[in-house]
Amino acid sequence: MKTVEEVSYIYEKAKALMEEREKDYQGSWREEGLGSAVHSAYKKGSQMRTMFENGRFLENVARTKEDCLDGINYFVFCYRHLDNLEKGAQSG
Repeated sequence: MKTVEEVSYIYEKAKALMEEREKDYQGSWREEGLGSAVHSAYKKGSQMRTMFENGRFLENVARTKEDCLDGINYFVFCYRHLDNLEKGAQSG
């Protein structure tokens, strides 16, 4: 598999996770602003760093992979807010 195909595959996994969680959260992420999106991305990264430093990163690979997908989605939310701001739309 080529790198572009691998990245596309991972994006699809992140999208599927977001769609699955959307059933529970029902778009609540749209109501949160850019600051909340940045904080969520930072928090997820910080949690993963702590797990890595404590030697727990590989204890539950399936869970850690899901955390990676969460991180991707948080950064997508940040990008969405920035894109909306650039287009003159409200970032909410």
